[in-house]
Amino acid sequence: MGASDESDHLLVTEAWPPHAKPADHVVNRVVVLPGGGYPIDAPLLFWTALGLVEDGWAVQAVRWQRPPMEAGFVREALELALREAPAAEQTLIVAKSLGTLAAPVAAELDLPAVWLTPVLSDTVVAQALSAYPAQQLVVGGSADELWPPVAPRPSGEVMYVDGADHAMHRGGVRESNELHMDVVERVRAFAATLGP
Repeated sequence: MGASDESDHLLVTEAWPPHAKPADHVVNRVVVLPGGGYPIDAPLLFWTALGLVEDGWAVQAVRWQRPPMEAGFVREALELALREAPAAEQTLIVAKSLGTLAAPVAAELDLPAVWLTPVLSDTVVAQALSAYPAQQLVVGGSADELWPPVAPRPSGEVMYVDGADHAMHRGGVRESNELHMDVVERVRAFAATLGP
C-alpha cells in the first residue's frame, strides 16, 4: 500500500476487497478511481468492483481524502495505482466523476476504460473521451449536470440513461438499485470483451 500526503491530501492505493491478498502477477487487473466524495465503498463502485472480482479481475482501489479537484492530482493517483497494482496482461480503468479527470493520461497509455458519470463539463475530459484511442464504456444520465447536452459524444460504447443523475439514481430506491445492477452487468460484459 502506498501513500502520498502532499498538502494534507491523503492518497492511498490498495488491493481490494480488503481481505484480498496482493499478488505479484495477475492476468487481469482493474484500477478503480473514485469520485471526489464517492469512494469504492459507495454503491455503484462497490457493486461494479465486486462484479469484476467475481469475474477474476484483481482490483487496485484508490482512496483519497480531501482531494483537490485537479487533473494533476488524479493523474498522480492513477500513476501510483498502476505502479502498486500487480503486473498484468490486461489493465482496465474504472473511474467515477472526479476520477474521470484521468481520461487524458489513460488515453496516452491506450488503456481500456469504464467512465462512470464522467465530468464532460470539463472540455479536456470531453475531448479525451470523444477521441479515446482504446475501448471504452461511458455511463451517464440525462439529469447529470456534469454531462451537458452540448458536450461532444464520447466514442466507443455509451450507456446513456434518461432521467439518471450524477449518482446514477433515477426514481426511488428500487429503481435506482435496479439501474445500478444494469450498469454493473454492462461493465462486466464490456470487461469480458477485453481478453488478455
